[in-house]
Formats: sequence, structure tokens, C-alpha cells
Amino acid sequence: MKTGPLWLSGPMVRSMMRKHKVTIAGLAAKFNLTQKRIREVRTQGVTGFLAREWTFMITGQWPA
Repeated sequence: MKTGPLWLSGPMVRSMMRKHKVTIAGLAAKFNLTQKRIREVRTQGVTGFLAREWTFMITGQWPA
């Protein structure tokens, strides 16, 4: 599996959400996103700055 600071796969996003006990509904409400968008990212993943932003939204800390 490809990993790095500028890349998050769908399974990595799902795993992080489980580890930090973040739900789809909770993330949607907190950051004003649609649940459809969250499911999309959980399936497809994200790259670039979005990967860093999603890491922050899930963990509450910016990646180093």
C-alpha cells in the first residue's frame, strides 16, 4: 500500500476514523460536509493538501 504525507487511501481514512472514534455523521456536522462526500473519501481516498486536511479533521492534529 502506498503511503506518505500527501496521500491517504480510502482504507487508511476508514482505519483512522475507527481509531479516533469519528463517525460519518459527526464529521459532517462538525465540518459542514455532506455525508456523501465523506463516504466518497472513505472509498476513494485523497491526495495533496486534502490528505493533510482530512488527517487534521479526523485526528485533531496537523500532520508533521
